[in-house]
Amino acid sequence: MSRSTRLWLGVLVLACFGFGAFVATYEFSQVENSAHRFSYTFASPSLYESANATAQDIDRTGARSGIVAHHLLVGDKIAQTFAALGTGREQTVIILSPNHFDAGRSVVQTTDGTWETPYGDVEVDTKSLQKLLDGVEQRSYEPNTFEQEHGVSAIVPFVKVWFPHAKIVPIVIHDDVSREDLVDLANTIQEVAPQSLVIASIDMSHNLPEHIRVPHDEETLAALERGDCGDAGCRLEIDANGVLETLFEINRLRGAQSWQLTHHGSSLAMGATKDWRDNTSHILGYFEQGEPVDDLFASIQFVGDVMLDRGVRLRIESQGMDDPWRDVERFLQGAQLRVANLEGTISEDASIATIDPPFRFTFSTEFVEAMLPFVDVVSLANNHSRDREIDGEFETQEWLNDLELAWFGGYAVSEPVYRYGRVSVVGYHQFGSRIQDLTPIIKKEADDRQFVIVYPHWGEEYIAAPQNGQRELAEQMVDAGADLIIGSHPHVIQGIESMGGVPVIYSLGNFVFDQVAPGTDVGLSVTVLFEEEGGMIYLSPVETLDGQPTPLSDEDAQIIFQHIASLSSEDLAPQILTGVIPFLYD
Repeated sequence: MSRSTRLWLGVLVLACFGFGAFVATYEFSQVENSAHRFSYTFASPSLYESANATAQDIDRTGARSGIVAHHLLVGDKIAQTFAALGTGREQTVIILSPNHFDAGRSVVQTTDGTWETPYGDVEVDTKSLQKLLDGVEQRSYEPNTFEQEHGVSAIVPFVKVWFPHAKIVPIVIHDDVSREDLVDLANTIQEVAPQSLVIASIDMSHNLPEHIRVPHDEETLAALERGDCGDAGCRLEIDANGVLETLFEINRLRGAQSWQLTHHGSSLAMGATKDWRDNTSHILGYFEQGEPVDDLFASIQFVGDVMLDRGVRLRIESQGMDDPWRDVERFLQGAQLRVANLEGTISEDASIATIDPPFRFTFSTEFVEAMLPFVDVVSLANNHSRDREIDGEFETQEWLNDLELAWFGGYAVSEPVYRYGRVSVVGYHQFGSRIQDLTPIIKKEADDRQFVIVYPHWGEEYIAAPQNGQRELAEQMVDAGADLIIGSHPHVIQGIESMGGVPVIYSLGNFVFDQVAPGTDVGLSVTVLFEEEGGMIYLSPVETLDGQPTPLSDEDAQIIFQHIASLSSEDLAPQILTGVIPFLYD
């Protein structure tokens, strides 16, 4: 082959390579966005027209980031929030959406194309799109994902009405996105489109009754006011934690962290459904320039007795590791800390459980590992911690350490305190330790200015009315400095009393258990929300059958509240009937 021939072949190869690169980028760089067309066909134009008609008198705020729902049940509230955003002259609108169907390959995906709306077409800002994708492996161009992604398509018609000159950059974010990747995405958005309007398309709580939906929404509202979810990241009970964290980071970069609420409600509250399984909550608003709220906030959810042996073991072995948690996955989402009473030991040895006493429980390590997404810390301060003698208790502690599941307390006084920020949870087992050994521990935590929650294992089994022995112990705990007492052991829900202003919840009953005695098939979860000088205790009952807890409807919960009120002090009865007990502390 001659030198000139080789030269021409080289030129031809380079030309082909360049053409291939051009083709690879051409599909998302065309100005007309003709390659892909999208639309939302599940809502009629009249729905958008009537929704937008309600927002004609809303004043613009200039805010450049906001949160809207994509649940068009609240289309009027979506329109009103859009109407309050920006100036109306914005050229680029970034839409951040959850990846509802786990579609595509990457944790962050986008596309070019054109969205058809009743008000005309909306094109993608391909220049910003290309810069967003450049050289980042965790972001990918995946048009197919957007064909069914209603988190984007449902709100594009509102973009066209309220920002008629804008192009969009649609981005779906999977909740598996790492903190590093979402921070990098936020920085890129700010560099590429610093004047853009950023919309987070998020529906909030899903498929839960109001008695647990309300505290979950309060946790979300507190995060919005604080402008972040803390060092652990967002694990709120919403459909888009990754989206929200990305928005928080963009707002931080822009100095726009002052949250303004425009709407808060739910489909149950507005009468759009009667079935809690169809319930969805909505929190809409925008962020203005300014600092976030810096008040103290913490949320802790307590559940009752968890036992993973005997009948529960048989069900797990037949139905799968997630069986006890299948109906409470969202129920146990949202709180910063989730606490349970672990009624047994952990070992790879075979079960020694029997139908008749003495009841000795052994939990497979795999069963406890399956609990990790739902429970953060367990109490061992109970009568089953030594079901396999003291060596079994030590082995249980070792397994919990290996599984990285935090624990506190024991059959006797053993590591009794678990600290979470300014809250101390203190375990106490009435039948294995003395109250005289507990009160100095409570006093020390109180002297350290901690909010002290005592978590006692006490009382008589299967008796709903609090007993005098429990009251005597509670008095000593309160005198030592306890701020709240939440009990276990009776396997049934007991009454609630106020002792010197300190709420005493005598027993939560069962959460995961296989008992069939009357009253053992209903348990209580307690969510405690702390603010600067006080807080709220939310009562949320569950039905627990065959070791599987399921939230009770609000109607059935009201029956449980009436039962608890009948067992409780008269001064608390009105609050118990609402399922919410306020408290104050120094």
